[in-house]
Amino acid sequence: MTIIKIQRVKNLKATVKYSVQKHKTHDELISTFECSVSSIEQDFRSVLNDYNNVHTKKRNLTARMIIQSFADADHLTPQQAHKIGIEFAQKYLKDEHQYLVVTHIETDHIHNHIIFNDINFKYNKVFDSRREHSLHYLRLVNHEVSANYNLSQINVSKSDKKYMNFREYVVKAKGRSFKEQLEHVIDASIQKAKSYEEFLQLMKASGYEYKMGKHLAFESPTTKRFIRTKTLGIDYVESSIKYRIEHKAYQPLKVNIFKKQWIDKTQEKFKQSKGLERWATIQNINYLNEINAQLYKEKITLGELNELRHTTVAFVQSFTQKLTQLDDEIYTLKKLSGSFEEYKESHSVMFMYKSLQSDAERRNIKTEYNQIFRRYDIVKRNIKTLKSIYNIQDEAELQYKLSLLKTERNLLYSSLNMNTANKMMDLNNQKNKEHQDQHEL
Repeated sequence: MTIIKIQRVKNLKATVKYSVQKHKTHDELISTFECSVSSIEQDFRSVLNDYNNVHTKKRNLTARMIIQSFADADHLTPQQAHKIGIEFAQKYLKDEHQYLVVTHIETDHIHNHIIFNDINFKYNKVFDSRREHSLHYLRLVNHEVSANYNLSQINVSKSDKKYMNFREYVVKAKGRSFKEQLEHVIDASIQKAKSYEEFLQLMKASGYEYKMGKHLAFESPTTKRFIRTKTLGIDYVESSIKYRIEHKAYQPLKVNIFKKQWIDKTQEKFKQSKGLERWATIQNINYLNEINAQLYKEKITLGELNELRHTTVAFVQSFTQKLTQLDDEIYTLKKLSGSFEEYKESHSVMFMYKSLQSDAERRNIKTEYNQIFRRYDIVKRNIKTLKSIYNIQDEAELQYKLSLLKTERNLLYSSLNMNTANKMMDLNNQKNKEHQDQHEL
């Protein structure tokens, strides 16, 4: 998801100084057009003087800053983000304004700061600040540039509303996050499907092409990139999806108890922007309200809630590790499945090959049974692995081992059921209450 906004620059010198700090850019993600960082104020003012010389109404020095943010899901390198910022600046400003492009990498999300002169030096006119140009056209150009790089984004077209405010824009963009959307579609398809094969067909009908392998992956309808479902969490890997299809009442135990997080307002970016600081304050108030609602709902103290949160995180992480190990072992054994039967089928061909005397006859046999010869050494190695590591002597033992692992996996995964967790918590609360009552007596 790519989000973009534009704002006035109140103090050009301070804004540039803040933007080009070494820890934000590593001193390399900085580009300029028709100006330099060290003399940007003088360079901008020189163009302003040219403007004032030909206009009766004199203007003061003014500039604007565009902030272009990228989603983690797009997996951009800082260099790629910087290149996109430059391309956007060229297309939006049409090489008619001086500008500075800076890429910040010190926060959770890579983002660009594009600072430009309000004066168009080519035509000696002022930047068109009408909402159609500074909002709608801004987003439209960003959409076009993002599409060139297959970035996830909000849909913007010439027929869209011109006056959608920034909050609506961000909400719409976040609502279209591919991972969130994919998670939602998977959950809905699991509830409808009667089998794993039907689940895959439902996903395909919803516009998500799938790819099978060690990890199930779905293709984004917009970016055409595949994303592995394991990146959504243990509840979305193939084995878990199969279990959830067969157990519709199963509710995954989520790691994050709270939807919101506390925002640290001591960071430099909040000191630089009063608007951003006010936004963070509102978010923190909402966070406290959520905690308060959770305390009231669960009838527990803040200390107990924090303990529950830490316990839940540790609990899920521990089980995720065990489940991943089981999934890896199941995948390995599935790949080795059929090796014993394949070895038996190839045995007669290999016996015939060894009994031949002439090289010509051997070459003919190799050509005729090329596939068997190519697979023979692989199958022998597979059987050696099964016998030495897993102590499995035939196909029946292999299938039995797989069934045991799948059963163990299902039993372990069922422990992550939200319903089970709630029952355990109720039981613990009841025990604590009984202990407290006895203590009071």
